[in-house]
Amino acid sequence: MENKGRIISSIILSIFFLIPLASAEIIINQQPNPVYNLGDTIPVSVTLKSPSTISGSFQMDLVCNNNKTNFYKNPIGLTANEPKNVESLLILDRIIIGDFKGTCSIKAFLAADSGTTNNFKISDLISIQSNISKTEFNPEESILVTGNALRENGNPANGYAELIVLEGNSTVLSQQGTVNNGFFSINIPFPKEIKAGNYLLRTRIYEQDLSGSVTNNGFIDNNIYIKQVPTSLEIVFETPEIEPGTSVKVRAVLYDQTGIKINSTAFLTIKNNGSKIMEQIEKPTEEVLEFPIDYNEEPLSWEVVAVSHKLISESDFKILKKENATVEIINKTIVITNIGNVPYNRTVLVKIGNQSLNIQAYLEVDESQRWILTAPDGEYDVEVNANGQITGASVALTGSNVDVKKASTSIGSLLKFPAIWIFILAILGFVAFIFFKRGYQKTFIGYMGSGASGTQKKFHDGGGSAEEIVKTHGQGSSRAELALSIKGDKQDVSMITLKVKNMASLKHAPGGEGSAHEILKKVMSVAESHKAAIYRDNENIFFIFAPIRTKTFKNEDSALKVSQGIKDLLDSHNRLSKQKVDFGISLNYGAIIAKQEPDSFKFMGMGNLMSQSKKISSIANNEVLMSEKITDKLRNIVKTERHRKENMDTYSIKEIKDREKHEKFLKEFMKRMEK
Repeated sequence: MENKGRIISSIILSIFFLIPLASAEIIINQQPNPVYNLGDTIPVSVTLKSPSTISGSFQMDLVCNNNKTNFYKNPIGLTANEPKNVESLLILDRIIIGDFKGTCSIKAFLAADSGTTNNFKISDLISIQSNISKTEFNPEESILVTGNALRENGNPANGYAELIVLEGNSTVLSQQGTVNNGFFSINIPFPKEIKAGNYLLRTRIYEQDLSGSVTNNGFIDNNIYIKQVPTSLEIVFETPEIEPGTSVKVRAVLYDQTGIKINSTAFLTIKNNGSKIMEQIEKPTEEVLEFPIDYNEEPLSWEVVAVSHKLISESDFKILKKENATVEIINKTIVITNIGNVPYNRTVLVKIGNQSLNIQAYLEVDESQRWILTAPDGEYDVEVNANGQITGASVALTGSNVDVKKASTSIGSLLKFPAIWIFILAILGFVAFIFFKRGYQKTFIGYMGSGASGTQKKFHDGGGSAEEIVKTHGQGSSRAELALSIKGDKQDVSMITLKVKNMASLKHAPGGEGSAHEILKKVMSVAESHKAAIYRDNENIFFIFAPIRTKTFKNEDSALKVSQGIKDLLDSHNRLSKQKVDFGISLNYGAIIAKQEPDSFKFMGMGNLMSQSKKISSIANNEVLMSEKITDKLRNIVKTERHRKENMDTYSIKEIKDREKHEKFLKEFMKRMEK
């Protein structure tokens, strides 16, 4: 019986395997879109239908690059020929799909039957379009980046924006913002100390899921450049304490925002203790300026001013005290000369043979003293020890005893050359005779140019005073008269004002060749030769360059050159003559009412032209200072430096741009004056 049952079971099982199983049809109702981004939801609609009743487990898998993961599984029963819809959602979240992305499809299956969707792409990319206004920036500037961010599926991104400034692989700066409906705007300021150079500006857009993990993201890079900006200027001395007779060595060093040196140029000005400019030159930064300090320069502090890229630096150096003297033995005489820069006050040891004597020497700077040696008749070895420096000679001496006495006069080192000394005395005697002779002349007949005409006219000096010369010049058509009421033409003029500050003391000074009187006569003659009208008001002499006389409306250049010529003429005179002219020169521009008459030039100043011109000339110290108006007119010709004095802006001339042409004019000017 048992064997018979086993046989029946085997037959039934064989029949089961031989009969086909019932199948189900799986229909995909809606194909997915071509592209999805992380965070999107894919709706899945499937219809199941079977010709016979069937039950089982219905599943759906996400398949990407031959990898799959199940996202739907449910038991299901189908009645024969009755379709059944299954609706599901695939959320593209990393918790569900993990790292799946790329080309994918959805596969649905029931028992041995399945259906597959079209391929689609799962992406985590965001595309970015950004706008920046420029690519070069200064420190402390800000960069504004705006733009649009779209997921690869074409929908606007919503998330975060980040600006990152990279130097190589290192992050220098970063700033975060938000992305709303695909739009972003983010600003990042550069610090003051950011290093100059090339940087990479990365704009990164990203989205996050609920857990804070980054889902979709993208970035775009732009190259930017941070400029090297001068921020500090330093004056560097080789040594800040200078021994007289050597040179001060100084250079300007320019630094950028991070302390890195910049190769550029700087104007270096050396001023003495009295603020007088001793040297002014443009030098490359780091290049040393050497300026010699005279051996007898006073032990004071001098100033160096450096200017570069609107930065100004000032620093002092000190001239050291140097007490020093030279000793010469000339025949029976010791000559001691102070070649230091302070009074020489030392005890000098003198040995005559075997006997030692002391000289208590006190000499002002550059002063020489003569000491006479005596001793019983004979040849002696004389040795002088000053400052540890020994000077010796063999000298034939006479006298009753060994001694050294100070000579009654101090004639310096010229004692070595008696013939030269006699020649100089003869010249001085001749000069004294000429001055004496001229001082007693009752009249003086001279000649002066009468302006543009070039004719000659005589004038009577009446004692030859500077004041009379000023009054006498400017006769005829070049003589200017100030009128309180005048009918004439309005003219824009260039005006030179020469203020002779010591006119009162020069009034009674002797005249003659080389005198202040003579030089003032030359000054006015040259102004007349350039068609200037001359007007005098006490210490002030006005030279007016008016179009009605010069026949041109461009008089600024001529006025500049003449003013420089007048300065050079007076400087040359002051260097060579004891009779100094203390002066100031102003250069101004303004309007007047003018009328040229046969015997004079009549004018009336408008506004503050006259008063301003006088004030600037009074401020000027043996120099030319310009007003702001004429500086604007000459801006293409000269480089200037602004000064604020007595509540007024004035401008000194630092450089003439067309230097060759200007110097040629001045050479011809000086040559003409020497005739």
